[in-house]
Order: sequence, then C-alpha cells, then structure tokens
Amino acid sequence: MKYIPSYGKLFDASPNLDSNGDIGMRGFNKGASLWLARAIGACLMVGICIFAFERVAAQEAAPPAPWVAPEDAKKVKNPIPPTQETLAEAEMLFTDNCVLCHGEKGMGDGPGAKTIKVKPANFTDAKVMAAETDGSLFWKMSNGRGPMPSWKDTLSDKERWELVGYIRKLTKDAAKK
Repeated sequence: MKYIPSYGKLFDASPNLDSNGDIGMRGFNKGASLWLARAIGACLMVGICIFAFERVAAQEAAPPAPWVAPEDAKKVKNPIPPTQETLAEAEMLFTDNCVLCHGEKGMGDGPGAKTIKVKPANFTDAKVMAAETDGSLFWKMSNGRGPMPSWKDTLSDKERWELVGYIRKLTKDAAKK
C-alpha cells in the first residue's frame, strides 16, 4: 500500500498524479470543497440581488431636495477667463467626462441619463442656468450628489473652472438658436 500524505482536513489533495494526470481530491474533502464552492456562489448571488434591489429602491425614493450650493460657494468668481484655448480644453474634458449623462450639447439627454432616476442638468435651459452662479456650478461639480460624481479628486481646479466656462458657452449657444 502506498502512503499518501495529508495536507489539511478540508482540502486534502494528493501530491501524486492520478492516472489521468490530475491532482485529485479524495473522499469527504471533495464533497466539502464542492459544498463550500456552492455556498460561496449562493452568498454572492444573494449579495448581488440585495445590492440591485437597494439601488432600485434608492432611486424610487422620494424626489431629492433641491440641490443648492452654500452661500459662500455661490459668491466665488471664475478665475479662468473663457478663451478659445480654455474652451477647447474644456470641450475635450466635457466630451470625456460629462457627455455620457449631460449629452453632447449639454441638454441632459446623454445615453447614461436614461438609466438614472434623477435627470442630469440641462445646461441649455437659460432660466435654470441664470439661477446658477459660476461658484455654485464649480461647487456642484466638485462635490457631486447622487448619480453626479464628485470631480474634485479627478479634475484639477483649473479644469473644473474651464468646464464652468464651457457650460456657460453651451447656454449661450442654445440661446442663439
């Protein structure tokens, strides 16, 4: 009889290859490991279902309160004047980071907007945009809320201020039409 050393109780694998070249599991331990794999799979499925349910429930909750920037943030002026260069840089940033939800023209109609309950801001609505100061746009962009991400750790202050100028351009361009 050949001695086969044991390497633990749950996963007892033979260091010797069997006839088909595999290191096989033996006896109780093979069943225990199969049970463990199934239990882990079941727990993952339950976790995914709970996560999905919570996301849907959160979006179906009462409408969010109006998003208002603090008074001190509203008073901040844009230190980056809109030039052709800064607007071109901001257009690229907008395309890379904002179009998914806000749409190409800033109307809040991007492909991602269809999947969220709270609709993205429509930057072409002159009435809505007149109520927003540059400082409040910068603050909202920096801090985010709900599906709107916080950009302060991703975009520099300069890039966010350039985006504020570009958002203002979108509002003016829409008013011309």
